[in-house]
Amino acid sequence: MSQRKPCKYFAQGACWRGDHCKFVHERKEPQPLSRNVCTFYQKGNCTYGSRCKYEHVKTSWVASGGAAGASSSSSPHQSVILSSVPASVGSSRDGKKEDRPLCSFDVAGDCPHGDKCSFVHGDLCPTCGKHSLHPFQADEREEHVKSCEKNQKFLVAVKRSEEIECSVCLDRVLSKPTAAERKFAVLPECNHPFCISCIRNWRNGSPASGMALRACPICRKTSHFVIPSLIWYSSKEEKQEIIDTYKARLRQIDCKHFNFGNGNCPFGINCFYKVRLVNLNMQFQLHIASLSVALLEYLVKILFFISKCFSQALNLPTDI
Repeated sequence: MSQRKPCKYFAQGACWRGDHCKFVHERKEPQPLSRNVCTFYQKGNCTYGSRCKYEHVKTSWVASGGAAGASSSSSPHQSVILSSVPASVGSSRDGKKEDRPLCSFDVAGDCPHGDKCSFVHGDLCPTCGKHSLHPFQADEREEHVKSCEKNQKFLVAVKRSEEIECSVCLDRVLSKPTAAERKFAVLPECNHPFCISCIRNWRNGSPASGMALRACPICRKTSHFVIPSLIWYSSKEEKQEIIDTYKARLRQIDCKHFNFGNGNCPFGINCFYKVRLVNLNMQFQLHIASLSVALLEYLVKILFFISKCFSQALNLPTDI
């Protein structure tokens, strides 16, 4: 019978098979303590909790006595904890408290350093429930509040949109099997909810053409474009915000039909995408051409006015 090999995971202190492991659970050599310290626990996010195979050692033990200036006679345990402290902790002590960043441990919910922490402990945000508001930096507080309120508003909208059904397939849009299908199709001229796949199939497979193709399947109101959205609106203002956000996002993308002046966009001035030219000489020529067209239109108006005056003069009575 062949001798069983030692378990390399047990040697590191993390064999999840336990007594059922087919390898031998023994250590031939003592492992360094640094390999058995749970770094996730020190960062505040160990998901295993009490079931973790590594040691849960708090970094706050660094602050005891003169650990920062300990000599070579310090225990290996202290050296491990010292090495786990970020270098930014020491540098943050030198600056003003108003300029220090927020403590990530405190934001997560529990700072092991307590009052001796080198970073700033923030105020409680009423929206997200975390200590994410910097007590000394007003701009950072305002930015977080706006971002938090925006995220909270989006989550509420998503929760509300979970009950909305498509008017064609009658399925809940956010319960569709694929992520590409879990989008609403917002029509600017009506308020009937649809999933994006049903509207696309309607417009691509319908035998109708022209304005009838762009009509709503329910109310027959014509909408020239469709806005894909992850949420469904509850007011006219929210709907307009969805449309404006969609258009603003498209304005950051170059029009593939125009192709920087090398192509022709069929939508013309109604195109939502960015239309720009790479060749500056071409831009100048188009600018001159637009000025020439405007000047020509102005001259045509002047000639029309002069001809009208002559016509009126020729039609005057002869006795005057």
